[in-house]
Amino acid sequence: MLISEDYPWSKLLREYLYYCAVGCINVAIFFTIYWVLYDVNLHSTYRAGSAWALAYLISTVQSHFLHRWLTFESASDYKRSLVIMVLIYIIFLAISTASQAYFADTLGYNHWLVWAVNTSAFGFLSFLSLRIYAFPLSDGRVTRVERLETFRESRRA
Repeated sequence: MLISEDYPWSKLLREYLYYCAVGCINVAIFFTIYWVLYDVNLHSTYRAGSAWALAYLISTVQSHFLHRWLTFESASDYKRSLVIMVLIYIIFLAISTASQAYFADTLGYNHWLVWAVNTSAFGFLSFLSLRIYAFPLSDGRVTRVERLETFRESRRA
């Protein structure tokens, strides 16, 4: 169960706000990659869809790193959480790429508008999926300060 005495609605909301703040960084990077790839014109028929797919894949690894460090106070194993996050993102990649290609390339809606709607909708679904599957509460908790201190100690050694 996601909401409990140890993890109340207020904690979920606070964590979602962190997710959104870190997400702004991720989206800025994703947007820049998409913009460049759209101008490159990777595929003549599915210009927006192909740019979306490749930008999404590139930004996934960077996104995992930042969410692990800044968003989720989870002690989840790095490799395990990365694999689960990639699986979640692959599922959303398939659905969101189809959406981007359909609405922008097939129906002719403005590709920037479709990009913004896709990013918002799939961002929220990603947060819930990551909290439940990639960074589950059952794995324990490590605060940002503790994670930073561990990192600093490993650099000194």
